[in-house]
Amino acid sequence: MKLKVWLFGLMWVLPALAVVEIGEKAPELCWKKTDSKELCVKELKDKVSVLVYSTGWCPGCQDEMSELSARYPEIKHSALKIISLSAEGFKHGQGADEEFLKAWQKKYNIPFEVAASPNNAGKEFFNPPYYIPATVILDRSGVVRFKKVDASVDEIFQQVKKLLQVK
Repeated sequence: MKLKVWLFGLMWVLPALAVVEIGEKAPELCWKKTDSKELCVKELKDKVSVLVYSTGWCPGCQDEMSELSARYPEIKHSALKIISLSAEGFKHGQGADEEFLKAWQKKYNIPFEVAASPNNAGKEFFNPPYYIPATVILDRSGVVRFKKVDASVDEIFQQVKKLLQVK
């Protein structure tokens, strides 16, 4: 009897631990932008989308955002959308509110969209505790084509060029 109860409980827990894998459609997530408006996955239709999950306090995230921002002109394309998604502010446990998002964008001179990732949506793609800095790339249909923790900017650009079919 205990085994049946345990297995039944496991049926309910495992889906909660599931992450979106490469080749699967991205879940319908929404994020809050610096203007307090929402940006949702469904709005990314027809664009190759790079979702960069980070926190303000993470040194690796800061380095990645600095390099990505500086090198953005190399990859800028009308069919590309890059979004910096922050789960927390400059201090561990601090929310990524509008004030933080604007400071983050200014500090790293981010030329693309910045948004808060409520409920830490990066966990949809990566199992904690190691999931930042993390990058997820969606194709024009919203299917996950690349995901990696601590991806280099070169890796990101290589994947984007492949999906955009540019050299």
